[in-house]
Amino acid sequence: MERIGIYGGTYSPPHIGHLKAAEYAIDACGLDRLLLIPTGVSPHKAMSAGATSADRLEMLRLSAAGMEKAEVSDIELRREGHSYTVDTLRAIRAENPGAELVLLMGTDMFTSFMTWREPESIMELATLAVFCRGEKGEAAKIEAQKIALESLGAKIELVENPVTAISSTDLRRMLVFGWQTPQNLTLSGTIRSI
Repeated sequence: MERIGIYGGTYSPPHIGHLKAAEYAIDACGLDRLLLIPTGVSPHKAMSAGATSADRLEMLRLSAAGMEKAEVSDIELRREGHSYTVDTLRAIRAENPGAELVLLMGTDMFTSFMTWREPESIMELATLAVFCRGEKGEAAKIEAQKIALESLGAKIELVENPVTAISSTDLRRMLVFGWQTPQNLTLSGTIRSI
């Protein structure tokens, strides 16, 4: 059975943290394919000004070029209205009826998962693969949420994220103000695609 990973996000801009986490997840989760999906209209957070959907899609394509087993999908950009994960999973399931879907997410999304649209349906459609950053207090939050969701029938895999945590918002600030990036985070390749 083919195992397809789904890694959505605003990708405004995509950065090395996204890409390294994606590469790591391909191996850690035993994925045959990974779909990188830029969000159309996020129901969870406001989009940054300046980057159009076409810009974000092209930046992600350039950034992910050459990444084995990964492909960029515009499935959410083609849909009108908010980009709900449950709708995306249903569309991917319809195109890949025999595949196992694995939804990749960070700790913040995992701990707020029950506020998403149709979380029970998402749990039926996909295994939840959660990136663990090793931040203070994170393990207890993840474990409590894991127990709660597994009691509702969720399949959950914890994936250690070996990449320094950085958000696209932080990256934009660094670029604007000329700040230095953390020493163990390299931005080569990403800057070219911005």
